[in-house]
Amino acid sequence: MFKTLILMLPMLLHSYAILGQELTIATYNIFFLDAGISQERRENLQRVISELDADVIAFQEISNPAALRNILPEDYTIAMIDDPQEVQELALAVRAPLRILSQRYAWPEPSFDNAFPRSRDLLHVSVSAQGETLHFLVHHAKSRRGGRMRTDPRREQAAELIVRYIRNELAQKNVIVLGDFNDNPDDRSLNILEYGRSDVSGGIDVEEDSFLFNTTEALLDDNICSHGYSYLYGDEKAEIFDPSVPGSSRENNRWRNRTYDYRRDVRVKAILLDQILVSLNLKKAVRDVGVFNRTIAVRGSRSLIEFIEGQLVYHKRGSLPSDHVPVWIRLDLTAVRDR
Repeated sequence: MFKTLILMLPMLLHSYAILGQELTIATYNIFFLDAGISQERRENLQRVISELDADVIAFQEISNPAALRNILPEDYTIAMIDDPQEVQELALAVRAPLRILSQRYAWPEPSFDNAFPRSRDLLHVSVSAQGETLHFLVHHAKSRRGGRMRTDPRREQAAELIVRYIRNELAQKNVIVLGDFNDNPDDRSLNILEYGRSDVSGGIDVEEDSFLFNTTEALLDDNICSHGYSYLYGDEKAEIFDPSVPGSSRENNRWRNRTYDYRRDVRVKAILLDQILVSLNLKKAVRDVGVFNRTIAVRGSRSLIEFIEGQLVYHKRGSLPSDHVPVWIRLDLTAVRDR
């Protein structure tokens, strides 16, 4: 088991990464990012991206490429299939010298909209990294809005389709599945991905991952989360916050398969929703995993939005970067080549 890190990536690691030996890979759900965000939010997001210092970043809830370009440094290239009517699109940004080779939707047909809502289809981006080709599958699963009893089957269906896609299109390839799964690593949708089977239930793993290795599952041991910190640390003055939220994983598991009211019944709101899974041939290449716990990511006033006749309307442009924080791993390319 690799060591779990909970602090910000040390800047000295970048000197090793630029030699082409290590990649920092992250995923970040940015709350309904469009090009009209406030200047303060833009500056806060730019600081998060700068201090995250990742070579590859998967994004969710992006309105269009211009919105993402507005916050990214110039040395990033963006992969995104833009639908002008969609405000929660997926994207992948890679930093030079990495190169985007191709991009496509895995399941674009409307018949798969139950599993992949609206235009949030699974985004497959192939990336050239120092002679290796990495296949990134960016995912944003159906939210839990409406209750888990009603929405769990949709996330589980998406997981089954992802397994099918990997088996049919990416067998024996370097695969990285990452994004906002709207479940935690012990929920059934993630267990389907970890074992590559549909005959699994939700709950704590009783055997090692046999299809995809969930790098972020180790974070559960320390009750580390990726969503909900802004409610806990929105007024924090220190530069770094403690990402461990006692009881978070237990609270998630307590309500599995039960009907409940989220606002009234759930005591611990923070949860690990954003995750990174890799194909088993990359497991030994994963060196570290963590969450971005600089307070700049969770401080600020919230934006207020509303959907009116299917259109997103901002009632307030806040300064809070997002209701999520980035999750990251470090991948040793030397171990990828030597497998």
